[in-house]
Amino acid sequence: MGKVGTGGKAGTLSGLVYGVIAGIFSYITLIIYKNNIMKFLSKEASSEASLGVHISASQLYSTEIQSSIVLAIIGGLIIGIILGIIFAYVNGRLPGKSMIIKGEIFGLVIWIIFDVIIDALDIGTFGLSYYITSVGLGIISLLVFGYLLGKLYTRFEGNDKILTEGEYKN
Repeated sequence: MGKVGTGGKAGTLSGLVYGVIAGIFSYITLIIYKNNIMKFLSKEASSEASLGVHISASQLYSTEIQSSIVLAIIGGLIIGIILGIIFAYVNGRLPGKSMIIKGEIFGLVIWIIFDVIIDALDIGTFGLSYYITSVGLGIISLLVFGYLLGKLYTRFEGNDKILTEGEYKN
């Protein structure tokens, strides 16, 4: 199947698990920081009202709570496929002797880019404590993702190898 197929399969399964974990963490974070989120949603609802859309902050929050886990799972699958394919091409350049270590390092790099750097842009919106919680929970999900990505990539890579004539006959 090759690198793309192996990375895609490993990324899909790793992304599914990542999505479930991230969805649960997202749900918990939404509950813990309800006040901060409601302040933001109140501003959003007000700006929508000026456009003729009448929706309350509590309706927006309710929708966010109800959809957080499902959207995280769908997002995890999509991101998992993309990152699995990227991993297939970059794992040879990552430090470490085992694919699990390479997967963990890849997960840490993704965590730094997405959770630490990009999420820092939201500090002014939701507050520092929300950011710290998000970063702390994010590392757990991405370390699990990286571990599974490395483990599954090794497993699928072995299944996808082209057999030599001698191996085929045995």
